[in-house]
Amino acid sequence: MRKTLFFLFLSLSLLAANAQDSIKKFTILYTNDLHAHLEPQIIPWISKTRQVGGFANIATLVKQEKAANLHTVYFDAGDFFTGPYISSLTKGEAVIDVMNHLSIDAACIGNHEFDHGWQNVPLQLKKATFPVLNGNIFLKKKKNKLIWNQPYKIITVNGIRIGVIGLHGKFAFYDTIADEMIRGVEARDEEYYLRKYIAALKGKTDLIVLLVHQGVPGRQSSAGGADVARNLQRDIELAQTVPGIDILITGHAHQGTIQPLEANGTLIVSTDALGMELGKLELNYNPATDKITGYRNKLDYLFDDAVPDDSATLSAIRYWKEKVKLITEEKICTIPVSLTRSYGDESTMGNMVADAMLHASPGADLTLTNSGGLRQDIDAGQVTAGQLISAFPFPNTIVEVELKGKQIRTLMEHGAGLTNGILQVSRGVEMQYDESKPIGQRVGLIQLNGKPLDNDRVYKVVTSNFLADGGDGFVEFKKAISVKKTGIEIVQTMIAYLRLSPTYTPQLSGRITRAH
Repeated sequence: MRKTLFFLFLSLSLLAANAQDSIKKFTILYTNDLHAHLEPQIIPWISKTRQVGGFANIATLVKQEKAANLHTVYFDAGDFFTGPYISSLTKGEAVIDVMNHLSIDAACIGNHEFDHGWQNVPLQLKKATFPVLNGNIFLKKKKNKLIWNQPYKIITVNGIRIGVIGLHGKFAFYDTIADEMIRGVEARDEEYYLRKYIAALKGKTDLIVLLVHQGVPGRQSSAGGADVARNLQRDIELAQTVPGIDILITGHAHQGTIQPLEANGTLIVSTDALGMELGKLELNYNPATDKITGYRNKLDYLFDDAVPDDSATLSAIRYWKEKVKLITEEKICTIPVSLTRSYGDESTMGNMVADAMLHASPGADLTLTNSGGLRQDIDAGQVTAGQLISAFPFPNTIVEVELKGKQIRTLMEHGAGLTNGILQVSRGVEMQYDESKPIGQRVGLIQLNGKPLDNDRVYKVVTSNFLADGGDGFVEFKKAISVKKTGIEIVQTMIAYLRLSPTYTPQLSGRITRAH
C-alpha cells in the first residue's frame, strides 16, 4: 500500500514537473503614439525637472532587453508621425529613418501617418526596414487593393508562432483625419477584417496579437488624468465581439495600462504615448492547453537621466535636426511665461492660435479651433519657428465659413462633451459649460463682445480646413451657409501674429469657464 502511494505521488510530481517544464515564456515590449518625439521632453505632470522619453533611450532599452532575453519582441501601435517639427518638415521621412534603429518587429499604421496625404503613406513606409501592417485601408479606385499590402505577419518566439495583425478603427480613421488627405482611400470595418485574418491564420499560429489604432482620440493637454476602461472602451468591445485575440496592443487614446485590461480572454495594453514609457508584458504560455497561463506588465516612465543614448539612433536624430535647422532656428519673439494647452479649458496656447487666425481674417467675427490640434507647449523665453511648427504640426489651412448662432452653439456643445475637447476661441468670445449636465445640454451662456449669441444671426467664423470638413466630430461645420478656402497655412498665421511685437505675453481672459 505504501509502495503504491509512493509511486502515485511520484507520478503526480512528474506530471506537475512536466507541465511546468512545458511552459514557454516570452516578452512583448510595446509603444504607441510616439508622435515623432525623437528627443526627451519635460512633461510637467510627470516631472518638472527630469526629461522623459526619446527614441535614443527607447532604442537602448529595446536592445538591452533583447540581449538579455532572446525571447523578446517589440511592437508599436501607430501614430509615429506628427509632433515636433522634424516630422512635419520631412513629411515623416525623418521619423521612419530614426525608427529603423529601434529594432521594431512590427508596427501598425495610425491616423497621423496620413497628415500629409494618403499618397505620402506608402512613399514613406517603403523606407522602413521594419514590418508595417494594415489590413483594412483600401485604395478607392482599386476595389480590393490595400494601401499597404501586408495585413499580418507570423513571428516565432521561443517556439511560439505568433500571428500579428495590423488594423485601423474605421471610426477613428474618419473622425480624426482631414477629409482632403484621405479622399483616395477608405477604411473598412475592422471587425470583419479581423475575423477574416484570424481565420486565415488558424492552424498556422499559436497566439494572435492585434496591433490596432482606434477608439477615442488622445487628449492633447498639459495635464494628465484618465479613466482607463472608458478611454479604451472600443478595444474592450472589439475583444468581446471578436473571439480569438490573445493580446491587443492599442493606440490613439494615449491611455496607459499599468494593469492590462482583460476582456473575453484578451489582454489589452497601451502606453500613455509620446515615448514616455516602453511597455513590457512578460507572458507564460502553455502549448499543451494553448493558453496564456500568467503574465506580468511593467509600465514605468522612461527618464532620460537613467538610460544612456543609443549612439546610432542619436546620430540619426542629429542628422535630421541639422538638415532643417535653417527653418527651425528662426527667432520669432520672446514670451515671459509658457504657452500651454488644455483639453477642457481655455488655454494660453489656444488663445494665441485663435487670435492669430482671426488676425489673418480681419473681416471675421470669431475663431473656432480644436484643442486636439495643439500638440506641444512652448516654454518661456525665445520662441522659434521650430517650436511653433511643433506646437501646431499639421499642414492645416484657414477656412472662412458662415454659420448661424444656433450652429455655433451646436459646435460648442460637441466640444463640451469632451470626446474631442472644447473649441478654443478668439478674443471677445465667452462660453460657460457645466460638465455635470448631460452631453448636448452643457453649454450655458455664449457671448460675443459682451452681447449674447443670436441664434438666427449669421456670423463669419474662421476655422481650419480640418474642422470645416467635420473633423473631430464637429460635423455641424459641414452645414455652413458658405465656405471660403484661403489656402493660408495656420502655422504661418501664428508666426506672423507673434512677429507683431518683440514680446508676446500669454494670458487667460475668461473665454471658456466651467460652472461650479
